[in-house]
Amino acid sequence: MKRICAIIALVFAVTFCVAQNSKQAKSQAASAAPASAEIQFDKSVCELGTVKLNEVVTDTFTFTNTGKKPLLLYNVTAACNCTKVEYSTAPVMPGKTGTIKVIFKAEKPDDVGARTKRITVDSNAKTDRVILTLKANVVMN
Repeated sequence: MKRICAIIALVFAVTFCVAQNSKQAKSQAASAAPASAEIQFDKSVCELGTVKLNEVVTDTFTFTNTGKKPLLLYNVTAACNCTKVEYSTAPVMPGKTGTIKVIFKAEKPDDVGARTKRITVDSNAKTDRVILTLKANVVMN
């Protein structure tokens, strides 16, 4: 029994060390990059206000590539089925802007009330993951 506990502890220790080294190497590589894309949003929170149940509401997040290399959005996802996103996968050149269109529709009676939804943006930017927020107060029709 002592051997099993010792082996398990050793496996956890080795896994932790490898994860720390990998994280540190990624951080060093990112800081050593002489020029990269960088993403800057006009806002990080989208306030939709009061939205009726089953009403479709849209808004747009605008971003700028403030870096020196073309910016590519790899994946933009919403945390739930009530929120959809539309975005271009074409490169955004340095100094140029792009948009992410957000489409929100609450359909279930359980959705009534204050709602906060997350949108995750993955890109090749120095800050490779950005979390945007969508807020709405859903009311019955």
